[in-house]
Amino acid sequence: MLDRLRSLAWIVAVASLAACDKDPPVATGALPSASGPAAPPPLGSYIAPAPTTAPAARVPTPNPLGLPPRQVKLDAGRRVFTFAEPMLAGAKLGSTLVLYAATVAGFDGDDLVIEGRDGGPSYKVHAGYVIPVPDGYKPKLNEPILTEWNGVMKHAIIKRYVKDRIAVRYTDMEPRTPEGLLKPGTRMVKQVEGLAPGNYAAARQDGEHKHVLLVSPIEGSPRRWFCLGFGGAATIVDEPDLVPIPIKWKGKAGANVWAEWAGTMRRAVVQSVDEDGLFTVKFERAGKPVSVGWGLIMDPVAEP
Repeated sequence: MLDRLRSLAWIVAVASLAACDKDPPVATGALPSASGPAAPPPLGSYIAPAPTTAPAARVPTPNPLGLPPRQVKLDAGRRVFTFAEPMLAGAKLGSTLVLYAATVAGFDGDDLVIEGRDGGPSYKVHAGYVIPVPDGYKPKLNEPILTEWNGVMKHAIIKRYVKDRIAVRYTDMEPRTPEGLLKPGTRMVKQVEGLAPGNYAAARQDGEHKHVLLVSPIEGSPRRWFCLGFGGAATIVDEPDLVPIPIKWKGKAGANVWAEWAGTMRRAVVQSVDEDGLFTVKFERAGKPVSVGWGLIMDPVAEP
């Protein structure tokens, strides 16, 4: 009997050792399937994966859209409207771009060296991405200008002088935006009629007239323009397809016009002339009356 018990104990011990050599149970309680992942390697046989290659550092480019050579003569310290370096990095046609107030630190060939924003490093910009700001410009009352609002380029009309400041009404912003009081030294550019940097234009595209902001001309045959469309989308338009929008449109209530709506010039009727540079219009087929300013309204253009 004792020998029989010893034999039975030996069999149990062998079975226990065999069980220890089997794979551990699945943690989720699900049974492993033939198509499931392979069992992990036993402890002590793990080999760490080879380190991955670190991503290449971003190389800023002053001309991401490949604009042709262009020269702008400015002295160091002059002010401009241009794009922030993070926006230019990797930009392509259709990318969102916003013109900011900036200062020229110097030149590297034909490229401008722009002082970094908020203490950041300086960066290079191709001259085609810059709108120069003149020094010593003294605007007149009711004159349309390019200026800045929170550092972003905006369009406005000179309303009055308040001591050493200038009160302006922004014409391309929500009409309820209060008047701005520009401090001495605030960037201002006098607008001139026609196709000029900073002006708005209607661009014939896809059977419609799109509302675009002109940034810089591209010489060639035909001449072309680097523009910003709806939402700041970068685009290039042949000059023959551009119709300048008046910087000072004059009209009366009841006039049939084109007005900007969601990036497209739409047919509308002027409901009222609210003040210099601002109008209330109602679009032809839908919607409530809305307020638009100079640069967003024009006489209808005959369809080709």
